[in-house]
Amino acid sequence: RLQPSMEDHVRAAKENIGFVEPIPGMQVRRTDKLIEEAELVPVEAYMSSIERYYDNQKKGAVKRVYLATDEPAVVTELQTKYPDYTFLSDMATVTGANNVSEASRFSADMHVGM
Repeated sequence: RLQPSMEDHVRAAKENIGFVEPIPGMQVRRTDKLIEEAELVPVEAYMSSIERYYDNQKKGAVKRVYLATDEPAVVTELQTKYPDYTFLSDMATVTGANNVSEASRFSADMHVGM
């Protein structure tokens, strides 16, 4: 269970981006993951699951996707390639992820923002 202060933070963040349930979500890592861990996964690979989700929803459903990412270009790429979808993301956190030092990347404050 979340602590009350974290519940307040999550509630405010959801209101800030217009989060509505139910909603599929995805996390697309670029900046730290590609340095040491893995190859780039194209956005189409993520979206195939999202598209299957919406194929099983009632016709005319608003196609919203919660997007967690550390790379602002991912937001733009998804909006361009999938104009029928609305991507909800906290852009302050997205852009902030690129402007932190390696030491602060794993801080509690960064994890709260994500």
